[in-house]
Amino acid sequence: MWWTMLCSGNEGMCLARWLVLGLLLIGCTVGIGSAVAVTGPVVIDRPGTYELTKDILDTNVPVCIEIRCSDVVFDGRGHLIRGVDASNSAGVVVHGEGPVSNVVIRNLATQGWFYGVYVWGGQGVKISGVSASANYFGIALNPSADSSVTGSRAFSNSYGLVMTGSSRNTVTGCQITGNDQAGIALHGSAGNTFYNNVIKNEKNVRFVSGGTPSNTWNVESRAQTNIRGGPAIGGNCWLAPDGTGISETGDQSGGFITKPLTLAPGNVDRLPLAARPSGATAKPTTTPGDEDTAKPVSGSKAYVARSVPCTVQFEDFDLGGPGVGYFAPAPVKNTLYRTGTIAIEKNADGSGYHLTKMRYRAWFRYTVEVPRDGVYTLKARVSSPSDGQYFKVFDESTPKNSVTVWVPNTRSYDRFATTKGVKLKLSKGTHTLKVYSLGTQDMDWFQLS
Repeated sequence: MWWTMLCSGNEGMCLARWLVLGLLLIGCTVGIGSAVAVTGPVVIDRPGTYELTKDILDTNVPVCIEIRCSDVVFDGRGHLIRGVDASNSAGVVVHGEGPVSNVVIRNLATQGWFYGVYVWGGQGVKISGVSASANYFGIALNPSADSSVTGSRAFSNSYGLVMTGSSRNTVTGCQITGNDQAGIALHGSAGNTFYNNVIKNEKNVRFVSGGTPSNTWNVESRAQTNIRGGPAIGGNCWLAPDGTGISETGDQSGGFITKPLTLAPGNVDRLPLAARPSGATAKPTTTPGDEDTAKPVSGSKAYVARSVPCTVQFEDFDLGGPGVGYFAPAPVKNTLYRTGTIAIEKNADGSGYHLTKMRYRAWFRYTVEVPRDGVYTLKARVSSPSDGQYFKVFDESTPKNSVTVWVPNTRSYDRFATTKGVKLKLSKGTHTLKVYSLGTQDMDWFQLS
């Protein structure tokens, strides 16, 4: 079955791609009362209630859960379905020969897919309690109408929530944070309603081609504890990684920021929520990327003690494991030098080790001690057979304090070269540096001097 998707050429990347869906393995199913147990990748083509009974990890099928008919409830029961970051793959897909309606997807985590949850041509689809992370698109409605996304999380994806050609959908009670390209991306989508969400990304809302059709970003004020613990429901909580979001810096009254937030013509949040509402009676909801302090909360600890100036071996990333010390979009089993899911290779001259074929969205943390305030030079020993590869280094205590390191084309992964030096400002104290890959390269070490 071939599916066409609408194209977003404006941002130099396609929201419209061909998704080839081949025959899938059918997960073993048995009855559990009125529900059907799902234990592996499955095609659901009969109405009913289906329950995932275990995690599905590192599967390389193009689609893990495919829902082809209406009147289906799919309950993940808190389980994780994890892919291997394959192009055009999907954790959950809703699509049929005709319109599919009255589908519920709930209590599920998706990770490592091109699409975490993907609704194509759905109507009245309800997505709730879903956690979508480390996908390219976390949750995609493309297109969808009269559907809802509630009480869900989309974090650490490239795009958190995407709507293409979609209308009359509602997004509420969600936490959309730490997504690389945009928290919410809208392409030709109008008449959707977003309220009572926490939104914190470098780019919170991106309008992708086709102008800025009108959407609603708040509801009428009503007395009810909001997602930040304030006394009333209205708009959304708008945060920024560096603490300069309107919900963090604006004047407040009654739990709302007094100044509206204009995202684009026809897209105005008239009742932004205060991030720290005065007199709040409930603890605000938090999620990864929504920290209330500048202190890194990664939980990572140094694998090797380092004091600037120093040379940092890339394979000596912080302790803590996947999601803490590092993230691998395509996990592999590794026992060379360190046990984990990051590919490590021995140097050709036998002098040590390096990270090999690091992909887009891989990241690593490194803890360093800085003896005094200053501007330091950062350079790295890397290799790549391609042009245009690079990575960024972030000082997590000051997110806007970052540098871009371009990787020279060395014609081979086996031939290393040292990059040009770039300047990184660091203050005295302990710093966690996050190295985020935006290309494909091998990585030996970086120096701070």
